[in-house]
Amino acid sequence: MLLIVRKRYSLMALVQIRNKKPSWRKELYMPMFSVIVPLYNKEQYIKKTVSCVLAQIITDFELIIVDDGSTDNGPRYVSEIQDERIRMVSQDNAGVSTARNHGIREAKGKYICFLDADDTWNVDFLQTAKELFDEFPDAGMVCPSYQVAYGNKVVHPVWKSVDMKKDSYVEDFYEMATASFWICNSSCAAVKREVIQRMERWFPEGETVYEDFDFWIRLGSLCKVAHSNKICATYQRETATNARKTHEHKTVYSVSYMRTLDSLFNSDSLTIEQKKWIKEIKDRRMVPFVFSLLLAGEKKKAKQVLKDWKPCNTYKKYKMGLNACCCIPNRGLEIVQSIRMKVF
Repeated sequence: MLLIVRKRYSLMALVQIRNKKPSWRKELYMPMFSVIVPLYNKEQYIKKTVSCVLAQIITDFELIIVDDGSTDNGPRYVSEIQDERIRMVSQDNAGVSTARNHGIREAKGKYICFLDADDTWNVDFLQTAKELFDEFPDAGMVCPSYQVAYGNKVVHPVWKSVDMKKDSYVEDFYEMATASFWICNSSCAAVKREVIQRMERWFPEGETVYEDFDFWIRLGSLCKVAHSNKICATYQRETATNARKTHEHKTVYSVSYMRTLDSLFNSDSLTIEQKKWIKEIKDRRMVPFVFSLLLAGEKKKAKQVLKDWKPCNTYKKYKMGLNACCCIPNRGLEIVQSIRMKVF
């Protein structure tokens, strides 16, 4: 009888040992998805954002939270959530680009997704992304649709270069990028890790505006992109706009992004039509740049920029409007700015 008990105990011990994952197996484990969330002072949103990831139908993922030197309770809230798929790494405050790049270096998944700490996914986001990769194997990036929440208003963006009636490849990524909202952003795209690894650089560190545009347009030039018309994410326009207001009296200009656009425009691999779209993308960014100069009181520089700017036909009327703004006093400019923020 004693022998039987010992044998049972030995079998139970073996089962426990077998079920216990050794550390080396955990290190070698490669999940299907790596979800990267940069976190900086978003304590009022982060619980909901983390919950929407943990609720995904596909459970084979790692969730990497990069604490960018938060001074609120956000990191503590994350540490209190018990789930072995969550991994939080910390860094001194260096900006969202550095945080995302940190997450990319930590990522082990076959596919990499980004999610801002105040945006959310529907439960089928990762599943839809996986289905797109399966349906369009040549795609290096896939983009489920998203809705834009601004206060009580919700908008579903539509793109000319995308078939909104069915899942498909994006016909012209650059034409899509002339729109107010892009088909991809840092909360609604999944990318093959091998494609990201082919990039010469990732998010431009040190930039405070357009850092995501810079990344996505370079990525879109490297691979095919597939899209689903199924809405799987919610982008919080109001919190993004509030963040932009902190820069409203600073020059809204990204040296890195403009260099990227110039490089694409001068590339021999682009067609004349594609270069036309690149020119329009660049002209679109000139509007907030000049307006930020006016708000900062640099009217002389704004006038010089306008004098040198040769916009495409689409933006000639905007140049005329900006020239008129040069004659408006600062109080009037702030009123115009509140309207402009809803458009650009």
